[in-house]
Amino acid sequence: MKLNALFALVAFFGAVLFSYSTVNAQSEEKTKDAVTKTKDVAVQSVKKTSVVVTDMLTDSADKTKNMASGVGASVVTKTQKIGNATISVTDNVTGQAYEGGKWFMVSTWDGAKWVSKREWFPNKKQ
Repeated sequence: MKLNALFALVAFFGAVLFSYSTVNAQSEEKTKDAVTKTKDVAVQSVKKTSVVVTDMLTDSADKTKNMASGVGASVVTKTQKIGNATISVTDNVTGQAYEGGKWFMVSTWDGAKWVSKREWFPNKKQ
């Protein structure tokens, strides 16, 4: 009986030492350093992204201002590569203004199947 009690006490003491060593291995300094490095990397990437976005917005604002002052300016296409993506921006594109009408789905028979497409129908002028 005393041997079982002694074995239980040694097992309990072993579990306590094991949990203490596991907790002690996770030092606060290493955790704080990892959190600080992660935070720094995240802040730097956000700053780089915001600079790119801000630059694009200021360029667009300047070109919009120039377009408003000079009607009939030529169409300008600008291509910029950001990371793995390529972005094309076209400025000074003029089009037709729709002053009234509706979009309808129009189905037509092409000889083998029905083809549906969306078409604009302007309001009738009186």
